[in-house]
Amino acid sequence: MTNTANTDVDTSTQVINPDSNNPESITQTSTLFTTDNGGLAEDEFCVSVTITEQDIPETLNIVVVIDQSGSTSGSSGTDFTGDGNNDSILVAELFAAQQLFDGYVAAGYDPSTVTVSVVSYNSSAQDRGTFQLDDPTGFTNALTAIGNEGPGGTTNYVGALNETANVLGGVNTGSPGDPGYPGNLVVFMSDGFPVPSSQASGNPSPIETAATNLENSFGASINGIGVGANSSLNALNQLDNTGGANQVLTTDELLAEIVAPLTDAELVEINFEIEGLDTNGDPLTQTITLLAGDPRIILTPTGYSVNQLPIDPAFDPGTDVTVTVTSVFEPDPGAVPSPGPNQVITTSHDLAIVVCFTPGTYILTPQGATRIEDLTAGDRVITRDHGIQTIRWIGATTMSGPYAAANKRLRPILIRKDAFGPDQPERDMRVSRQHRFLVRDWRADVMFGAPDGVLVPAFALCNDSTIVEVRPTQDVTYIHMVFDNHEVVYADGVEAESFHPAARTVAGLKSDQRAELLELFPDLVDGAQFAYTAARGELRGNTARVLSDRN
Repeated sequence: MTNTANTDVDTSTQVINPDSNNPESITQTSTLFTTDNGGLAEDEFCVSVTITEQDIPETLNIVVVIDQSGSTSGSSGTDFTGDGNNDSILVAELFAAQQLFDGYVAAGYDPSTVTVSVVSYNSSAQDRGTFQLDDPTGFTNALTAIGNEGPGGTTNYVGALNETANVLGGVNTGSPGDPGYPGNLVVFMSDGFPVPSSQASGNPSPIETAATNLENSFGASINGIGVGANSSLNALNQLDNTGGANQVLTTDELLAEIVAPLTDAELVEINFEIEGLDTNGDPLTQTITLLAGDPRIILTPTGYSVNQLPIDPAFDPGTDVTVTVTSVFEPDPGAVPSPGPNQVITTSHDLAIVVCFTPGTYILTPQGATRIEDLTAGDRVITRDHGIQTIRWIGATTMSGPYAAANKRLRPILIRKDAFGPDQPERDMRVSRQHRFLVRDWRADVMFGAPDGVLVPAFALCNDSTIVEVRPTQDVTYIHMVFDNHEVVYADGVEAESFHPAARTVAGLKSDQRAELLELFPDLVDGAQFAYTAARGELRGNTARVLSDRN
C-alpha cells in the first residue's frame, strides 16, 4: 500500500493478569488509515495495531552464561548448526549464543539501549566482556575465544551465578523499581549437570541462594536453558525464575524462549470487526481474526504489531465505517475460580463521512441565490426533483485548519469556477470531500444505466487542475442542510446533494445536533440505516473516476 493518511487513532490501556503475581499494563493503539493507491478516486481502508507492555524498561542488559566444563565435549544430541551431524554441547551453546545476539539485532532494538555480556564457566567463571548490538565483531570474537579454549574442568553453577552478579553490578546503577532502571535478563545455558552435585542440595540449595541474590539485587529474569536432547533440567529449574527451565532442541526453540515479547501475557488472537455498507448501500459486517502465530502478527521487542491490514474492498470508502479491534489474551492464571475468562483490550474507530457545503456557497431559493450561512430551518429552497422544499434542519460544524489539514477525510475539495463548463460553478466553491454532485451526461446513461444521472463524490472528480484537494490553514466550517427527502439542490449553479441523514453520519455530529436530527427522524433511533432513500444512485470513488474529466 502507498500514500497512507492517518485518519483516526484510538488507544486503550488495561491491566492484564491483575490477580496473578505478575500483573502487566498493556497498551493497545490502533490506527485506521485511508490509502490513496495512486489517486484520490481510489481510497481504500486499512488498519494497523501495536500492543506494548508499558512496564518494560527501555534499557536491557542481557548476560549469556555458557557452560565450558569438560562434559560439554559430549554430544548435545541435536544438530544445531545444520551440517548433518549432532553438535557437541559447547558448539551448540556457542551457536545458540550467536543466534541470540543476531536475534536481538533482527528484532529491531536500538543498539544503544541493549548490552549483551558473556560469562563462561567451568571450575570457575570468567567475564568475557560486555557488548552493544552495534559491536557484533567483538561479541563473535569472545565466543570464538571460548571455542578455541574448548571444554575442561567441572561445572560450577554457583560461581557462574556470582560472576553474573558482578557483571550486572558493572552495567547497572540504582535499584530495581527506580524510574528508568534497566531490565536484566540472564540466559543460563548448560547440559544441566552441576559438579559438584552438592550445589543442588539443601533447602535452599547454594544454586537457589545465588539465583535469589541475582533476582533481589538486580530484578533479574533468569532463564535456564538445557541445550540439546541429552540435557537435564533438574538443577536448571533451581535457578530459573521464569516459570521453569526449558530444554531446547533447535535454534528456533531457543529464539522463541528469549527473543519474544518481554511480557508474560499470552496473546490468543486479534479480532477486527468492520461494520459499514457495501457498494449497494446494504449493511455489511466483516470479521477478520488473526490467531497468535499468524505471520501478519509481528513480534516486537515489547509486544506485537499488525501493519496496514487491508479491509475488504466491498466496503465503500464513500460511506461510514466502524472498526473495532479486540486483542484477546489467555485467562488470568491467578483468577478464582480457575480458569477465568479470556482477557480483552478493545479500541474502536467511527469514520463518519462529512457531506456538506462551506460558507460562501449560494443556494437557489424562490427569492434568488442566497448564501447558505444565511439560511435557517423553515426557509424554502428550489430542488431539482420536488420543486420548492422547506429546510427541516440546518447545522454547522467548525474545526481548525491544521486539524482539517492533518485529517484527509476532513480536507475540503476546491472546485474552481467553470470546472464543469461555463458558469458551472458560477464561482469557486468548496465542499466536503464526500459531498456528491449530480452528473448527468451520456456516460451516466451508457456506462451506468442512469439517464437521470448519478451522484459522484467530490474527491472522485479531482483532476489536479480545476478540482483539487486543499489543506486549509484557517478554520473550516461545514454546513449541513436537511429536507424531508434526500434532495438535489442548486449550489453556485451546479446540482449537488443535500445532507442525507444516516445512523453513522448522525452519530458523528455534535450531541445537540444529533438529538435534533433523531427527533426529526426517529427511525434512526429504531435501527434504520438511513432516514430515507437516496435521490440517485451513488458511485464508489474508483468507479466514479471515469467521470473526473467532464469536458
